Amino acid sequence: MMTSVAARRNGKSSPDGSPSQHSSFLTITMGTCCSDLSLNQRHCVLLLVVMVVSYYLIMDATLYQTFQAVDLVNEKKVPGQSWSPFRPLSVKLIMTDPTTHYVITPSSEYFNDFTHFSEVFYFITPNMITFTHVFLAFVAVKCIVSDSLKNRRIGVILYEIRTFLDALDGAVYRARAVNKTYESHHDEIGYWIDSFCDTMGGIALIFGIIFFFLWKQPPKKEVGSLPWTNDDQNGNLIDSSSEKHDTRTYKYYTNKIIFWRCLSYGAQIGLASAMWDQTLWSYNDIFMTPANMPNAASRQSQALHSSYTFAIMWAWRMLEGQALIHYFLLAILFDYVWEFLRFVQYWGFVILGILIFSSYYHVSSLRQFLLVQSDSTGVTSGH
Repeated sequence: MMTSVAARRNGKSSPDGSPSQHSSFLTITMGTCCSDLSLNQRHCVLLLVVMVVSYYLIMDATLYQTFQAVDLVNEKKVPGQSWSPFRPLSVKLIMTDPTTHYVITPSSEYFNDFTHFSEVFYFITPNMITFTHVFLAFVAVKCIVSDSLKNRRIGVILYEIRTFLDALDGAVYRARAVNKTYESHHDEIGYWIDSFCDTMGGIALIFGIIFFFLWKQPPKKEVGSLPWTNDDQNGNLIDSSSEKHDTRTYKYYTNKIIFWRCLSYGAQIGLASAMWDQTLWSYNDIFMTPANMPNAASRQSQALHSSYTFAIMWAWRMLEGQALIHYFLLAILFDYVWEFLRFVQYWGFVILGILIFSSYYHVSSLRQFLLVQSDSTGVTSGH
């Protein structure tokens, strides 16, 4: 059962008996994500959002043009060439979320190129950086569970720095490795350490939000309101110019609902990450393994450059686990966490289910089209 509480909102009446414009304005703006910002600051935030979205769209359009002309099998990094978000392309890079692809990964690569971090600090291994970013994740969550919105926003920034370090360990690894292609290496211990630490950071974030809602700011909803009533002082009815009170009834959500909504999104992040990795592995098997059958190379190229192939990969860019974490951090940044969780509680599973089914169907169709099957080692072979 929910616990009922009564909350009173006070407002001034205008001469005609209606609430004043000032009170109405406060009521509206307090419900917005930028209520603590001035009008000019809100315009700046809106402009920044438009610029970021435009940047992502332009970069995605460039990615599509590059994708149509690329042969993933022969993509290799040119020695001495600075890092580019478009070359050398790999399935993993194409399926990486836009923020990581266009902001975080380039930042880590350029940081390593300019500072020669991997060479100067040769004794720092990628795994050391990995353990550092999982520690920073817990520090970020400590800030995110704060009562202060300012501290929660600082926590979001710290968590994004954690993501930068997560990209930096990959940049350091590629700088020291023979194969510098942006891809996962499942046969190395570093991959599993990085995956484990990423998982721990995500779990800490979800349980931090659960703690925040249970003990810091329990979410509640308005279940009804009483009519506007006049105060009766000393048995006399006050006139319309006096203060009026609006008594509204609220109910706190139960712990069960809080757990379910938060854990549902955590499950969506886990499901998206697992299925993204499986789909990535399948596409690697199909598109990045040299064809060993007559005319198979042309079929492979035709399948790769299909618009449907890019559409599936692009959808995974929007819905992979790291992308879902970015969306969650945005909700924390704008103080709309509960509303966000309520919206994605079921729709998230529906959308992910459609994408997973579409990916499975697409991979099966590609294997049939190319007459290939994956053996136990994950190497494509024909029959």
